[in-house]
Amino acid sequence: MAGYSSGRRRIAVYKPVQTGVLSGDSGDTDDVARLLSEAGVPREVLTTAEGQRLSAPMAPPPAAAIDQVPLLSLDDHAERIAALLRDHDLVLVEGSGGVLVELDGQAHNIADLSNLIGRNVDRNVGVVLVGRPDLGTLNHTLLSLEALYRRGVRVLGTVLGGWPSNPQALHETNRDYIRNIHAEDGTSVPLLGTIPLGWGSAAGD
Repeated sequence: MAGYSSGRRRIAVYKPVQTGVLSGDSGDTDDVARLLSEAGVPREVLTTAEGQRLSAPMAPPPAAAIDQVPLLSLDDHAERIAALLRDHDLVLVEGSGGVLVELDGQAHNIADLSNLIGRNVDRNVGVVLVGRPDLGTLNHTLLSLEALYRRGVRVLGTVLGGWPSNPQALHETNRDYIRNIHAEDGTSVPLLGTIPLGWGSAAGD
């Protein structure tokens, strides 16, 4: 939505590995298309794509083993993202699990994919880290940021999803702490916003 509001008129959303859905079922990129349409973004502006779809609701390597198929390589994903970049003003890549969840059966993860794209496709690539406001989020956020920085990944900021309508002290103090996180070089890691709990759920879910 922010990309469209800033004047981008050709936007692509790519998910390297979609797990836990069958062929023909609605996946995460379908949810993105629905949400943007409901927010007023014309459907013709948006392209959605998946690298690979696996049926089991788990991390890509065991899901691929259950389906008895090989996982796409990191280079395969980078080539698909590069192709989308040639025809779009903005390409968003949604991870499959956390920062260090393996994507390709060769111990490479979304942080490695970000680095590969930054080297070979687009130097402006950056990561937005999404977390929850609940107990444990500080450890998760700090560890994920450390993993990204140690790999030389540019971090654009953080987002808290699942923000409750009636936040408790735990949620508010976690938000305030995350808002004041700084990178190792002393620069601020901005909290870009919060997403309300249940936002994006299809009617009847």
